[in-house]
Formats: sequence, C-alpha cells, structure tokens
Amino acid sequence: MNLISNICSTLCPQLEDGEEARQTERAIDASLRFPTLGLIKGAAVWLVIALAFGIVSFIKLVSPDFMGDSATFTYGKVVPAFWNALVYGFAFNGGLACATWTIGRLTGKATGLNITLVIGIIAWNFSVLFGLGGIFWGDQTPFSLLEFPPYAAYMLLASFALIGFWALKTFNKRIFRSTFAAQWHLVAAVFAFIWILSVAIIMLYCAPVQGVFQGLVAAWYSSNLLGLVLFPMTFAALYYFIPKVFGTPIVGYRYSGIAFWTWMLFTAFSGPAALVNGPVPFWVSSIGVLATFGLLMPTTTLSIQFLSSLLGNFSNIWKTIAGRFLLIGALSFTLYSLLSIYASWRMTNEVIQFSLFDSGLMILGLLGFVGMTLIGGMYYILPRIVNKSLPSNIIDLQFWAQSFGLILMVGSLLYGGYQQGALLNGSSDSSLVTILTVSQSFLFVTILGAVFYLFGAVAFMVSYIWVTLSSRSETEKSAELVKASSDLEYSAS
Repeated sequence: MNLISNICSTLCPQLEDGEEARQTERAIDASLRFPTLGLIKGAAVWLVIALAFGIVSFIKLVSPDFMGDSATFTYGKVVPAFWNALVYGFAFNGGLACATWTIGRLTGKATGLNITLVIGIIAWNFSVLFGLGGIFWGDQTPFSLLEFPPYAAYMLLASFALIGFWALKTFNKRIFRSTFAAQWHLVAAVFAFIWILSVAIIMLYCAPVQGVFQGLVAAWYSSNLLGLVLFPMTFAALYYFIPKVFGTPIVGYRYSGIAFWTWMLFTAFSGPAALVNGPVPFWVSSIGVLATFGLLMPTTTLSIQFLSSLLGNFSNIWKTIAGRFLLIGALSFTLYSLLSIYASWRMTNEVIQFSLFDSGLMILGLLGFVGMTLIGGMYYILPRIVNKSLPSNIIDLQFWAQSFGLILMVGSLLYGGYQQGALLNGSSDSSLVTILTVSQSFLFVTILGAVFYLFGAVAFMVSYIWVTLSSRSETEKSAELVKASSDLEYSAS
C-alpha cells in the first residue's frame, strides 16, 4: 500500500502554502504531469535498450562468433536496432518530454486534459516496439535510420500526427502572442518530421523510386531527421533551459532569427553530401557539400550563444544538475558541426568513407549533443512536476559515467575511423590483417566507453524510479521546495 500511495502522491501531489503568483505554473505542470512522466520514463528505458544493442554490435565487430548461433541477433539486425532504438526510442521520447513541457509553460495557462497527447505517446512507443520486432523478424528495409518495416513507419507517422496536433493546438492557444526562439524550433520540428516521413514513405514504400534515387531519398531523409527534427528540438531545450537554470538571458539572443532560418535552409539541402563519390551526378553531391559548408554560419551563431551563456555562468554550472549536462551537450554540438563540415570535403570523404568515422560522428551527435542536452532538460523538469528532490549522488555518478563513456566512444571511433580509412586507401603494404588488427584495438576502447555510458543510462533509470516511488518527506510537501525561475524566455536581451 505504501508503494501505491507513493505513486499516487507523485502523480497528484498535495502541496502546502506557496506563492499565489505560482499557481498558474503549478496548474500547467499538473496538466502535463502524466504525459511528461511517461515520456521521461520512455527515454530512460529506450536508452538502456539501445545501448545494449550497441554493445552487442560493437562486440560482433571484434568477435564475429559472439552470439553466432542466434539467427535473431545477427550483426545485420542488431546494428539497425541500435540506431533506431536510439533515435525513435530515446531521442524522440526525451525531445518530446522537453518539447511538451516547454510548449505548455510558454502557453501561459493549463492545457487541460491532454487525451490526444497521451494516446499519441502510447502509440509512438508501441510503433517503435513493432518496428524493432519487424527488424528482428526479418522485415527490415535497407534505408538508414528507417529500417523499420513499412507498417511501423505508417504507425510512426500516425502517432506523431496526434502529438503534433496537440503541440500546434496548444501553441495557438498561447496567452503571449509574441514568440520565443524555442517555440520556433519546436514548431518547425513538428512540421519537418511529418513532411520528411511522409515523403520518405511515398517515395520508398508506396510508389518507390528506382535505382540511385532510392539512395538519394534515403540520404535526404536521414540527414533531415537529425538536422530538421532532433537538432531543433535540442536547440529549443538549450534556448529555454539555460535562462531558467542560471537566471540570465541567452547571449546574443537578437541573432536567433538569423541562426534559425540559415540552419533550416542549409540543413534541408545538406543530405546529398553523404553521397560524395557515389553513383549520383556530380552536381547533386556538390549541392550537399556547399549546403554543409553553409551550416558554418548558424553553427557559429548558435555555438557563441550557448557556450557564452553557459561559460559566463561557469562557477554555477557544477552547482546545478541540469547545467553540467547542458554544457556537455553544447560542446558536443560545436564539435559535431565542425567535424561534419570537415567530413564533407571530398578529399576527407575519400579517406573516412566506409570507416568507423561516421559511427563516431553519429554517436557524438545523438549521445553527446542530443542525449546529454535532453537529459539535462529532463532533470530540470522532473523535480518541478513531482515536487521531489533528485538523488544527487546517483546523478553525479551518471554524469561522470556518461561523460567518460562519450569521450571513449567518440575518440576511439573518430580517430580509429580515420586511421582505418587511411590504411584502406593507403599503400599496398597495408594488408587486410593489419587493418583489422588496428580497427579491433580501437573497438575495444569503444566497447568500454559504451559500457560506461550504459552504466550512466541505468543510473538515469534508477533516478527516475527513485523519484517516482520514494515517499514524500515533510520538506517535499511544501510548494516552495523548488525555487521559482525568472521569465527570461520572454526577454529578447
């Protein structure tokens, strides 16, 4: 009975006292409590599942006989399961948790019953589950980041349409007619995902294009899935949570409009850069390369905004749980963007293509920028919707385990991938045995890093369970447990 009582007190806390001015905030949080907790839980669970698949895939590269008797856990199935669980399971759940809470808070009033949102969230996670089941059943498709079978893709589109409908309806009902940069990115991400997934379904499943065009559509989709959907969700988290955590406005906020439009413009055309030296017309891949170089403008603006705002509060970063995750996320974004631009050079691409380098870059973007930033955002949200203190010791352990694991994985895959590519494209003295030996030495470090990150992911799940199931102390019965944050999201300073 105590366990049931603790869960009920988490979902429906009865708080004492409190400022009258914060009644609206608490009403908004109450209306979003159930769907947001569900999304945070989904992000924690899917991160553990994805990393487990990732570790198995890395081990298979070192020891192909690992689980060799299983027809289910072959390398060709585990790898897409890893990336799709990481993207559609963890990243989308975490991004939507921060997005729904941010949209609700910026609306300025309680959103009421969110039946559409709840149904969409449940349907989304079942869609991901069916998609992974389809991969292991043997129904996977050959398209990167869309290996889910067609029926799972249709389910993803329908479930996200419900979530997007709620988001746009709530955004339209906002009290404050002026908008903030976080809202621009979130609304754009909603439209972009429905657009790119619809186009991909039509051109790859319903009326499939032939030959080289399939590769072009797949590259366009996978590039825009990150650049137009997941990254804007993460930008929105940084724009919203940095002022909230530190009580200072974003540095150079007046340039946010330029950064937003240039990012959206150049990202939309950067996908063909992945097809350099591929069987496509030279001008097609050249457009992708030029668009990738164009991303240097918004990357510079966004990096200056986020890093200046964070480093300007460096003395307070380690005093806040969310702040340290946001810092690692912002640093990862800058490094990812610069390396992506460097990798798009034709001379560089000739070296790193078909090597471990691309996997390192993806992990830096997904586990570094998206992952660490969204975890920081979720740790800011969690105590405010349940009015309970976070287990700081467990979270400290999580932060250092994930940071160390990220460094090991990214460093080994990027440097190892470059060495691997140089040997593959080098002199005839580099035998296949030598190349495999060099690659395996870096993969051992990658596996170690993945284990550390998995340990941090388990700590993340434990923190969520701890907060959800723990009994409420006398201090946590007070509405003043969580300090109010300034409304700097409405400031254009």
